[in-house]
Amino acid sequence: MAVRKVAVTLPEELYELVERARAVEHRSRSEIIQEAIRTHFGEAVYVPTDEERQQLVAALDEVDRHPQGLREWTEVRGDLRSRR
Repeated sequence: MAVRKVAVTLPEELYELVERARAVEHRSRSEIIQEAIRTHFGEAVYVPTDEERQQLVAALDEVDRHPQGLREWTEVRGDLRSRR
């Protein structure tokens, strides 16, 4: 798939939302914004349940309160694998 690089100007509140989601989901800005655009234009994407949304909001709030508690994705993945 061909890609193009674009510059986008965001209001501060949208930028902060992207950054918070990026920190919690361990994804790039591009991935977060691409998903938002796909959602806007109706492309099928995963839609979290209300419970999953509440968990994400709680996790984002926790990052705001305790940013030093962030973990590397490799560590999180290892923990998840050990639970199987």
